[in-house]
Amino acid sequence: MPAFVMLSFAFSDIFLDLSQIVEEGFGVSAIAEESQRTEFKLEVDLNVLNHLGIGLYSSTPAVVTEIVANAWDADAERVDITIEDGKIIVHDDGHGMGAAELQGRFLKVGYARREQPGGDRSPTHNRPVMGRKGIGKLAMFSLANRIDLWSKKEGSPEVAGAVLVAELKDKISRNVAYTLEPVIEQYEWNSSGGTRIVLSDLNAGTDKTEAFLRPRIARRFSVVGDRYKFKVYINEKEVTTRDRGYHSDLQFWWDLDDQTRTDQLPLATSLASNEKGGKCVARLGEVVVHDDQVYRLRGFIATVAKPKQLKKTDDNINQISLFANGRVFQEDMLKDIGNAKIFNSYLVGEIHADFLDADGIDRATANREAVKIGDPLVSAVRSWLKDALGQVADQWDDWRRQQNVESDDEQTKLALETWYASLGEQRDVKLAKKLITPILSTEHSNDDAKNNAIKRDLVRSAIVGFEKLRARKQLDQLEHIHDVMSVEFQRIFHTIGDIEASHYHEITRSRLQVIEKFEKEIVDTAALEKIAQNYLFEHLWLLDPTWGPVGESKVMEQTLTKELKAVSPDSETGARLDIAYRTSTGRHVIVELKRPGLKSVDVEDLIKQGKKYKAAITEFLKKHPDLAGYNGRLPPIDVYFVTEELPRTSYGDALDDLRKQDMQAFTYKGMIMNAKRAYQEYIDKSPDVSKIEDIIRHIT
Repeated sequence: MPAFVMLSFAFSDIFLDLSQIVEEGFGVSAIAEESQRTEFKLEVDLNVLNHLGIGLYSSTPAVVTEIVANAWDADAERVDITIEDGKIIVHDDGHGMGAAELQGRFLKVGYARREQPGGDRSPTHNRPVMGRKGIGKLAMFSLANRIDLWSKKEGSPEVAGAVLVAELKDKISRNVAYTLEPVIEQYEWNSSGGTRIVLSDLNAGTDKTEAFLRPRIARRFSVVGDRYKFKVYINEKEVTTRDRGYHSDLQFWWDLDDQTRTDQLPLATSLASNEKGGKCVARLGEVVVHDDQVYRLRGFIATVAKPKQLKKTDDNINQISLFANGRVFQEDMLKDIGNAKIFNSYLVGEIHADFLDADGIDRATANREAVKIGDPLVSAVRSWLKDALGQVADQWDDWRRQQNVESDDEQTKLALETWYASLGEQRDVKLAKKLITPILSTEHSNDDAKNNAIKRDLVRSAIVGFEKLRARKQLDQLEHIHDVMSVEFQRIFHTIGDIEASHYHEITRSRLQVIEKFEKEIVDTAALEKIAQNYLFEHLWLLDPTWGPVGESKVMEQTLTKELKAVSPDSETGARLDIAYRTSTGRHVIVELKRPGLKSVDVEDLIKQGKKYKAAITEFLKKHPDLAGYNGRLPPIDVYFVTEELPRTSYGDALDDLRKQDMQAFTYKGMIMNAKRAYQEYIDKSPDVSKIEDIIRHIT
């Protein structure tokens, strides 16, 4: 049994002749002396190993992945990773190596196994091999300063050796071949073959805990488990698909094939339900077409409820990984999509494209963590992913609207509960929740305080916008909004002024409808007085279009005979107020309707009657200081007369005489015409009174 072997570096395929480099000391001076040559050779310095191999890997998972992948290629059925005493030990039960394999394959950097006959499949289990470039073994030298290796092939003696990385680098710097160190410790094999590698004297800062390594190894291999006769253990505990660490947080699910659904969907224990009560699960098309060839993908895409669920540790798993032949081919394809939508931060998944590693084209970068840019078949897969994410995004919006999401912020939660309760109709409540839910379920910042502040802003805007639509009776327009984060949608919810304008617009429309109805009902002259009284009682704004809704102190046909006798004992008749109101500005309004058909009313008679009413109501209010919130204060009192014709006077202006007494007079027809003209002018001159109307028109 050889105690050690020579470590050589074979780059013959790319014109490397190391023996010539070492033996002849070929350098700059030699080149100058040979400047008259007409034939030239491309030379590769051994230092290239520092750049393309030893320095290419930087993480524990990447290094261990290379060793586990070698075990897969060696038909191992069990790989044990043990972390103890500051060492990482990887032991497999594969076919192992004899002296020839160790020297001619493992220690030959750049050994291209797949170029050998039958080299693309493993000899026992006929597995598609993962190795391709023959440089993955260099990964160990980037993590540990000492690597001990034992290997045993059935029927052959054990081979062993150690690499001291400092010595190796020194030899490389001097272009001197490196010979492995002998190992002193003997290993007692309990199997017919296998390979054991011990990484020790690990570099400072190397994370070598099981908690760190387990999920990362689980996410780098999809061929672990009974189905593949390949099991990986860390500290004697099997690595499983569940160890990837995200399945229990998945909310929505899209898969490409039945096998993935069978194997992994049961692990997604928190899947949400849709509005029909079924799980939020859907199927995506799996076909990629390139050069008239059909390729089929496997895998799934899923989303979590909150992006922070994908950032539980320092390792960000907000990724869609590309796999080929059971090993991660590119850790994150989302970076290639160039889509910065918020939706992307909820994504996780894995896409299997074995065909990318099934032909003679090497599409992986040197460190096996990405694929080469520009490869047309890889581009076809990326194009597929881009289209698939478009479908996923649409479904994601629909499913999220169907979820009953509550705010994490108590202040926002209470405000929304109050708002929902105020809406009344269940249809409106449902639409409101449809609007608010995406806002609440979207994470806008990793900082909780900032996230809540942003959500509050959005919720306030959404409430204002919703109320604008509700005032316009256009809530159904929300059915056409698919992205609540769109610029168009946010513009709808810009200012509270818009909602006020929308309400006034609606009020104007409704008042015109009242006027039109009033006009039709006053055709009967005999009933005019009573109809007018009822209309004015409900719609006092008919007297003055600038008035808003009336307050709570509305009294119709209040008789004040007792009060009138108190202020005017000689009065022969009582005071019957047809209508008495208090306006919103604190003025008290008395309306006296004169019998239709009564013409040529003298203004002095109206003034006398008005004064009598004022005196009576003043006396009444003195006796009722608690009435209508006046608290003993006597409000200004206005008297309005509605007559068949305007009052007459022998001298001056009858209407001016009335105004001097805080009195006014309208004819029935004039009152209607004034109100109609005022509101119709507002409608005619304000086609864009509400920005919401304009924006909705452009986005629907």
